[in-house]
Amino acid sequence: MVTSFRSAEHLRGDVMVVRRRRCSRATTFVVVAALLATTGCGIKRSAEVAAAAAETSADAGTIKVGFIVLDFASLSSALGLAFADSGDAAAQIKALADDVNSRGGIAGRKMEPVIRIYDAFGDNKLKEEQLCKAFAQDDKVFAVFLQGQFQPNARPCYAQAKVLMLDGTAFPVVQKTFEQLAPYLWQPSFPEYSSYMDGMVRALDSTKWFEGGTTAVMGIDTPDNRELFAQQVKPAMKEAGVTPVDVRWIDGSSGASLQAGQDQAVLSFKAKNVDRLFVIGGQRLAAYMMQTSKNQKFAPRFAISTWDSPEFDINNYPEAMTGAAGASIQAATDLVPERDYPFPSGDGETRCINTLKKAGQTFKQRENARSAVLYCDTAFLLEQAFDGYRGEPTPEAFREGAQKLGKDWVSASAYSSSLGPGRYAGGDSYRLMVYDQKCRCMSLKGETTRIAGP
Repeated sequence: MVTSFRSAEHLRGDVMVVRRRRCSRATTFVVVAALLATTGCGIKRSAEVAAAAAETSADAGTIKVGFIVLDFASLSSALGLAFADSGDAAAQIKALADDVNSRGGIAGRKMEPVIRIYDAFGDNKLKEEQLCKAFAQDDKVFAVFLQGQFQPNARPCYAQAKVLMLDGTAFPVVQKTFEQLAPYLWQPSFPEYSSYMDGMVRALDSTKWFEGGTTAVMGIDTPDNRELFAQQVKPAMKEAGVTPVDVRWIDGSSGASLQAGQDQAVLSFKAKNVDRLFVIGGQRLAAYMMQTSKNQKFAPRFAISTWDSPEFDINNYPEAMTGAAGASIQAATDLVPERDYPFPSGDGETRCINTLKKAGQTFKQRENARSAVLYCDTAFLLEQAFDGYRGEPTPEAFREGAQKLGKDWVSASAYSSSLGPGRYAGGDSYRLMVYDQKCRCMSLKGETTRIAGP
């Protein structure tokens, strides 16, 4: 498809969908599906973002909520990767807005969704900062649903712009980061990461995953991940009688450093006869390592978490999943079969799927609804946190309302959920999961285990 470089901006019902305006001397360019949303060639300073965000994002009648919708077309085409169809995102988001608005909206204001399409191919710091500034400066949203945002500068950008974040990215966040970015950053569908990791080790130990093997640890090299290993993972492994023979920290600042770090790690792991690999920090490292391991003829058993996107790993690297096990927090992301967890299950997921069904949005199976349930968590938490509130909507007022919900917060994507004083992550439990080669899925074992959050 060839089009001019004018801003591609249109309405679908009451939903604004914004696509990228590209800076170029050429008068035309090829649009690969949908391009990253941005506002122009220049990047304003962070101080200017905050000043622009000081303008109200919620007038007396409406409140704007941004939604990042991922476009995997170019990524799939370039790398030959498989992604499950997640349906019509704009129609799903509109249905949720209509549902929320039928009950009075958010803080007595009509919810107005603004969608920006984000090209998942070639994700980098500049692209994520451009997206943040587009939402904050051009759209002047009150809140934004984050998806596919893995760069370390993204969340501080939204916080500095005073934009509330409902984060649906499989990006691990520890309590210290929530507090540093308070009251702006929330993960309604995930548990706080450090609390979860202790449960992850215990879940693996209960399946005897460590038994008879030689274990190594690797993670993206960040201060949080190193601290997490030292304070949570290493002591939990020691309690389980496990001492890693190697710990490798990978520089994820560029594709070249990421690949070089993995190649060096594999050489070291092979030399030490490693056959169990525990990955810390998500950020797609497990999937990258599966590809590298395949190329290097290295076949360890992987410890897999929801942050490692098991659905993607199974669809693209099924041979690397042999012997994989871990702790599941979201059935849709983890490719859990209906025999283990019927679709839909629980009040939150059932409410979400039924709401969308009434609007004509249906899903063949749970994995196709993996994004929709996160949209539900965003819309419904905004509504619940401001229930009965008629003042000026602010992130501080949202925090007060959300943390009062306690167990009344029922996520559509997590097995169980709750909020409370000091809690910015809504998920509060996990299920043991083990890879099943027959169904190419993650089979659940045992009962739901609660996570002791902050």
